[in-house]
Amino acid sequence: MADKQAYEGVYAAMATALTAEREVDHDGLKNVANHLLDNGCHGLSILGTTGECNGLRRDQRFEVLDAVLKANSERQNPGIIMTGAAGTVATEIVEDLKKMEKPGVVSALVPPPFYYNLDSQGVIEFYEYIADESPLPIMMYNIPQVTKVKISADAVEKLAQHRNIMGIKDSSGDYTGFTHYARVAKQAPGFTLFTGADGMLMANLLIGGHGIIGGTVNAAPALEREIFDLVKAGDLAKAADRQRVLTQVVDVCKIGPGPAGYKAPHVFRGLCGGYMTHPLQFLTSDQMEKTRKGLKELGVL
Repeated sequence: MADKQAYEGVYAAMATALTAEREVDHDGLKNVANHLLDNGCHGLSILGTTGECNGLRRDQRFEVLDAVLKANSERQNPGIIMTGAAGTVATEIVEDLKKMEKPGVVSALVPPPFYYNLDSQGVIEFYEYIADESPLPIMMYNIPQVTKVKISADAVEKLAQHRNIMGIKDSSGDYTGFTHYARVAKQAPGFTLFTGADGMLMANLLIGGHGIIGGTVNAAPALEREIFDLVKAGDLAKAADRQRVLTQVVDVCKIGPGPAGYKAPHVFRGLCGGYMTHPLQFLTSDQMEKTRKGLKELGVL
């Protein structure tokens, strides 16, 4: 446990820029990465749910990683980069992780395999296998509304002891469950606990979380960084005021089909196009107008 390093801060669950042909948009990725890092993000978490990992071909996933690493390396103040790997076949996930071991990548976000409803022992065995074989430190990913698999606090308590499991991102929105994770994290030095629920950023920081990997960070990176800094400075009244604004931003980003609502702010800013992996849909013109109006009224666009 001594060699683990906890990561704090605001990380964007970065949207993936694509061309009209649904290929990787290198210029768009560079634009988006620079915008997010220039506006307060400590780093980027790519190839997650918001990044459409499961809609990308495997070769495209590696291409996205290379493009983001290149853009980050060209910055005067580079950010922290976390990649992602997902699937239903554990050996293929390990193959991907081995190809993703590159300078500048600190960890990989890995959800449990979807489709089969694993119990806690199945979750433990899955992550132990992945962590044993992976050259990259593993960030577990609790998002049961997508995977159908809940990572229990008991499983996290055991897995937190693994030398190559560096933390967990909890996108369940279950505050009670997050509180149990926080208890485990406090007892496991160097274990990182992130929320993926932007509407609960302040609350999760107060209970012991280290920060966020959030989809709404794409829309409001500076606001989320402001909340993080205010909580750390002890200015809880102002942090609460800003959190109330952020919660409204979360609602606006859900006007259209997810995760398109998190890519839309980058389209409004002219950073990339509004193209999604097949068969995901982008916002309709009516949804675009409502989203644009909402973000402008909240002062984040």
